[in-house]
Amino acid sequence: MAAPTTSASAPPKGETQVRGLIASVAGNAVQVTQQSGTATVDFSGSTKISEVSAGALTDVAVGSCVTARSKDEGQPAASVRVSQAVDGKCPQGKQPTTPGRHAPIQGMVASVNGETITVNTAGAPQTVTVTDKTKYTKEAPATSEEIAQGKCITARGSENGGALQATSISVRQAADGKCPDGAGRHPR
Repeated sequence: MAAPTTSASAPPKGETQVRGLIASVAGNAVQVTQQSGTATVDFSGSTKISEVSAGALTDVAVGSCVTARSKDEGQPAASVRVSQAVDGKCPQGKQPTTPGRHAPIQGMVASVNGETITVNTAGAPQTVTVTDKTKYTKEAPATSEEIAQGKCITARGSENGGALQATSISVRQAADGKCPDGAGRHPR
């Protein structure tokens, strides 16, 4: 098992995360190849499944949810993830705990005007500036059919009997058979 690490996308305390390339799927069991070895992820009908794909500024619309990250505070966004609101609300992710890292801007889009996105955050509205170098992804609800060999997976849940019992799974297409951030299992 890999040593614990802290990152902006770290799972909440008490959860375990598995990230890597899906080697095989058999029923509700997924074998995942990670940098630190292999892991098993089990899922059920109650597991929240989503798929992440390439997006564009045109996917950012009033009422959608965004998470915007920049390399340095006050700089244009390097990346923007777009998702749909659930029951009129946007989920709030965990804030980074790594010294020197600033929190992403998260919330519901209030307006889009050219390269400026106004986001209603948990605190007050904030402005996100984007450029032609900003990378966009969109996250949408998916079914277990999207969990397939050769895709990248991030699964969160609790470990039981040597397998991760997933409460949430996010999948995306691999790039040349590799996952961009294929970090291993991180116990919390």
